[in-house]
Amino acid sequence: MSAAIKMIHVARKELNLSEERYRDLLFGATKGAATSLRAMSDGQLLDVLGEMKRLGFQARPRSGRLKGAYGRKFNALWLSAYALGLVRNPSEDALIAFVERQTGIAHANWVRDQRDAARVIEALKKWMADKAGVEWPKAPDSDGRAAKVAVIAAQHRLLGFADPYVDSPANSSAQLDKIIAGLGAQIRGAK
Repeated sequence: MSAAIKMIHVARKELNLSEERYRDLLFGATKGAATSLRAMSDGQLLDVLGEMKRLGFQARPRSGRLKGAYGRKFNALWLSAYALGLVRNPSEDALIAFVERQTGIAHANWVRDQRDAARVIEALKKWMADKAGVEWPKAPDSDGRAAKVAVIAAQHRLLGFADPYVDSPANSSAQLDKIIAGLGAQIRGAK
């Protein structure tokens, strides 16, 4: 139950509890049974968390949970689909559900086989090509720059801009991401 202990420490910090107030909370939540997390049962730890939530602590979903061999690639494509207005829910949970539908594997972190990863990647790319007109580069690029430019070009077409997108070599990868996010907001706002 180390996850609960970690969460309690996060909650204590967010609630800005003094040492005395924290010990009182532990004592009260466990009905006087313990003032040390290590001495608590799993149920008592959950009682402490419940009391902290009652005091206003809100557990935030962790981002960046996708750590597997293909997690970053899946997430980048998923967020591109979101920026094109195809995905309504950009959360990692929605992406994980998509990966499971494509592969039968319950979590994107568990995708290890290149064929399974290709199934997810190609499904996302085909969806974006068919529904948003993304013209993917023929040759893979190591930094993904050409793919980002392809997404921006499709966004320009979706927004009806008169001039096609022309990339500037001065744009960093992070700047391209900002352009994609900004145009994505315009696309979603127009729907």
